[in-house]
Amino acid sequence: MKVWIGFLLLVLGVSLEAQTSPAHNWHSPSEVVKKIKKNFSEINSYSADFLIKTEDNKKEKQMRGKCFYKRPGKIRYNFAEPEGDEIVSDGKTLHIFIKRLGAVGKQDLTLDRKNSSGPIFTTNSPEGLNRLFRKYHYKFDTIEQPRSIGDTTKYFVLDLDQREKIGGFEKMKLFVDSESYLIKKAVATDGRGKVTTISFSNINFSEEIQDGVFNFHMSGNAKIVNNPLVSEN
Repeated sequence: MKVWIGFLLLVLGVSLEAQTSPAHNWHSPSEVVKKIKKNFSEINSYSADFLIKTEDNKKEKQMRGKCFYKRPGKIRYNFAEPEGDEIVSDGKTLHIFIKRLGAVGKQDLTLDRKNSSGPIFTTNSPEGLNRLFRKYHYKFDTIEQPRSIGDTTKYFVLDLDQREKIGGFEKMKLFVDSESYLIKKAVATDGRGKVTTISFSNINFSEEIQDGVFNFHMSGNAKIVNNPLVSEN
């Protein structure tokens, strides 16, 4: 769970460090990433349908639902499958509710870790998340960029490779809409070969989203697990 939660946060707009690569078709990976960052910084809110698929030892599993984002740093994932699960953040605290376990992971997003230069996550921009994913090189996966993949939409496709093998996802592939510079799909592989794919559809920027959407209401019977993603230790 810990790993794919981080993956969701990445797709919501994490910024990455650039690796120098030659330009292709008058584009370069660093140009694309700059535009992804710029596009995300200008988004006030959106809603979208999401689908998460995992493949592990020939076993497949999928999760789906609807997500919401509002600046600065507010997110909500309502799961229809498995029904009742939630991921909610008001920008300062992240709650992860797993219904079948009756448990809530409560993550403080403003923790200061020893020997760090500040909070693990910032509360008002994607830069804080950069600390989780800055250990990746990235480049185009092929010379042909952008290109059509499965439909009429053209995508820039970025291959990411973990600089130091420290666990989690060692490789990722991002599919970036060449017109909107939105990440429409991401595929990640861990060191054991488990593959996780997250895709977004029906993205709506005009839906009015109230701040109250990002308040987490906990069942009185739920067990709380503090800081399951990142601790102060």
